[in-house]
This record gives sequence, structure tokens and C-alpha cells, in this order.
Amino acid sequence: MNSHLIEKYLSSFFTLSIFLFGFYLCFIGGYGSDEDTLPMIGAFEARLADGTFVSSRFTSYPIPEIGIGFLSHFFGSFAANSVTFLFNILGLLFIYFTFQKKLSFQHLNLFLILSLTSPILFFENLEPMDYSWAFLFFSLGCFFFSKKIFELAILGFGFAIGCRINFIIFIILFIYLYNLNENMSLQKRSLIFLNTFIIGGLFYLPIWYDNSFGLNWITSSRPVEQGIFGLTARFGYKSIMTFGLIQLILILYFLTKIKINKNSDLKLLIILTISNLGLFLYIPAEKSYLQPAIIFLNLVLIKKFNKNIIILIILLNFVSWFVSYDFLKIEHKDNFICAPKHAINASFKFNFSKGALYNFLDTRNNIACWVNANTKRGKRILEGKSTRIPKKK
Repeated sequence: MNSHLIEKYLSSFFTLSIFLFGFYLCFIGGYGSDEDTLPMIGAFEARLADGTFVSSRFTSYPIPEIGIGFLSHFFGSFAANSVTFLFNILGLLFIYFTFQKKLSFQHLNLFLILSLTSPILFFENLEPMDYSWAFLFFSLGCFFFSKKIFELAILGFGFAIGCRINFIIFIILFIYLYNLNENMSLQKRSLIFLNTFIIGGLFYLPIWYDNSFGLNWITSSRPVEQGIFGLTARFGYKSIMTFGLIQLILILYFLTKIKINKNSDLKLLIILTISNLGLFLYIPAEKSYLQPAIIFLNLVLIKKFNKNIIILIILLNFVSWFVSYDFLKIEHKDNFICAPKHAINASFKFNFSKGALYNFLDTRNNIACWVNANTKRGKRILEGKSTRIPKKK
């Protein structure tokens, strides 16, 4: 058996192992630790109970509110978690096949392993949140656009906006910059975007109506009280911790060594990455906001294939599952586990702590912080059961 065949089987084994381990964690994870999961479930329950429109938060996240709420109501946490994780995998596959024209099992497996060993891409999509929902529909739009099936591309892009409204930035860039060598007029690209905008906008009619057709619902969790310096520092620190310090250095080194053609896919992927970083600079809140940037950069690494750097990053990602490091010691206003993480001071101090896997296992029941355990639905949520309350016989 030659080395290439052994490598193919090994990479396929690792990919499948990560898939199976992910679904196992979906099974034991309950409803997770993200406080935004409950409002999404609550938004669906309110609509189901009496038709009342309730936005889970800020701009509303219409499709995940309905989808995650439906899965949680009828099937419980395992279904909601598993579908979210499955969407994560499918999103990676469709975006890969958008930018990789030739199928290479080695490259595909390495891309999946590279992406799914990233703690942010893996663990943050094992609980019912909207990140992978938005990226799946975006990747479907990109895939069908690349195949010139524009009707399905419009639907995919429209649904992506219906999941997370900020994805409109990525969609605009992709529609107008993808494959500029193709003889596609600006008018046709604009028509595709207009139809996308209309379909995506339909999902926000309820919250628009609920706000008397005003636009004050377009808001965010931007921590403006920290000032420009605070926001910039927060952006820098969280970006480094999202990618990993050593991984980020390797990626930046790699980027300085590659040549990017004027109208290439690489140029588009870099622009998409920069746009995501720009959005995060404006709202440096959750690290998961950078999930698309991680995927775009992973595609760059795969397209300009450097196996040594890719394998090294995979190893570093995997190590971070078990042990993590930090170069800042951050003091919070309140260290109580259920208290909001409000930083009041930071100092440079290199330290090691538990890795992402241990953090996931330790915090998977943190949803108890926001659940009223004295209610029937609250008890069912804490047990990971469906949120539907059985009728008395």
C-alpha cells in the first residue's frame, strides 16, 4: 500500500472520527451554555402559543428562531444540537466545492479537519445557535451561483440574510466580485442582489411592522462604553484568541508568501476575510462572529496548498482542545458563573488553563443560569428534553 493511499485512509478516519465525536457531544450537551439560545426558543414558543411576534434579540434572527424553536419544541436538545452541527459540516462542504473546482479527497479531508479542529468552529456549533445556519445558506448561495443556477443562489442568499442580517455584506461582495473573468454584466449581478435583498427582507417584515415600520430595530450589542481604544484592544485580543496566537502567526507568514492574481478566488477570499474582520472591529463581542473569517482563511490555505503549515495548525488546534494559553490576565466585575463577563482590568501575564473540550464539558449546563427551574418548561430545558409540555390525560 503506497503512502498516498495510507494518507487518504488516515485523513478520512480522522474526519469521520470528528463527525462522530461531534454528534456524541450534541447528545450529552443539553441546550448548551449560550444565553441567547433561550430567547430563540422563547420566540418560537410565543408564536406557537398565541401568535405573538417576539424577537429573540436585536435585529431578530427569523429562520433560526423558527428552526431551532421547532426542533427544541418537538424533539429536544439533541435534535437542535445535531441539526446545527450538521449544518456546520454541510456549510463547509458547499463552500469548499464553490472554490475548489477539482475534487481531491486529501484536500477536502484536510480542509474539514483544519476547520473542525478549530475550537470556535467545532464547539460553538454543538449547541443550538444561528452561526452555522447562516453560513450553510450563504455557502449554498455561493455554490449555486458558481454553477450558474441563479434562482437557487438567490434563495440561498436570501435565507442567509434571514438567519443573520449581517451576512448581507458577504453576499454583496460575493455577487459582485466572484469570477470577474466571466462575461456577466453588472446589471445581471445587480438583479440577482435585488432579488436576494427582497427575499431576505421578507423575513424581517414582522419586526419591521412591530416597530411601526421604523428602523430602530437595526441595532447591535456594540460595547460603545469602552471607547475607540477599548474596542480596538478588545478586537485585537479576541481575534488573536479566536485563531490562536501561533496559528495566526503561521497564517500571516503564509499569506506573505503567496501571490494573488487580480481576479482570482484567492483575492475574493481575502476580501471576505477582511470584511468579517471589519465587522468584528465594529462589534467585537462574541468570538463566533469570526467563524466565516476562519473558514475563508482555511480555504486560502487549502488552495495554496502547504501541507506542513496545514498539519502544524491542525495539531495546534487539537492541542487547544485540552490546554489553552493566554497572554492576558483579565479581571471581571463579578466572577460568579452566571454573571455577565464584564472586564474591568487586564494585565500582561502568560498563563495556561483548561482547553476548549474541558470548557465545553464544564459549561454545558450553564443554561441553568437563565432558566426558571420552578416551571415545567424550565425543568424540561434543564433535562435537555423537548420544550413542549405534555397535555394531561
